[in-house]
Amino acid sequence: MQRRQFITVCSIWFAWPVLAKTPLPKTPSQAEGPFYPVTNIPVRSNLILDSTKLTGKPFQLSGKVKNSKGEPLAGIRVEIWQCDGDGYYDHPKQPNIERFNRAFAGFGAVESNINGSFDFSTLFPVPYATRPPHIHVKLKKGDSEILTTQLYLRNQTGKEWWGGSEREQLQLDVTSNGEQLETYFQFVV
Repeated sequence: MQRRQFITVCSIWFAWPVLAKTPLPKTPSQAEGPFYPVTNIPVRSNLILDSTKLTGKPFQLSGKVKNSKGEPLAGIRVEIWQCDGDGYYDHPKQPNIERFNRAFAGFGAVESNINGSFDFSTLFPVPYATRPPHIHVKLKKGDSEILTTQLYLRNQTGKEWWGGSEREQLQLDVTSNGEQLETYFQFVV
């Protein structure tokens, strides 16, 4: 083995433990927004109440919650809320609230399992007014809020003054399983 190859192999061998312990970057926070539900968010993973009267496309949002060491976190309450397929929230401050599609729940919560995993059946996010398509998310441990953020469709993060470069870390890559659109997102808290 030549000296240069030996030095390269040794540097990788000694650097690996340091690289392996590098903490994962934490998921950035984003504004809660004005339409956080005013009622208790019920535990429900399926936000589609009546698929025959639904406006919009079904969307599967799955993911994991981990700490900065990459370890799964169980028992984290994952709350989501979003507008319906026409851009209306189920919220009393929403103008034209009577237009909200009641075939969609608008919000729900689940608890991450022992592997840190969670799943929601929801709607593919749509834009409204000047906002890009997004899904609001809040993570809680017991009564403590540990993260509030928003998830965006890749390359559709908008140009609003708030949110900045953090939105690059909050983009969803959407795929199709043949029956519906789906995505996966990992939260690091």
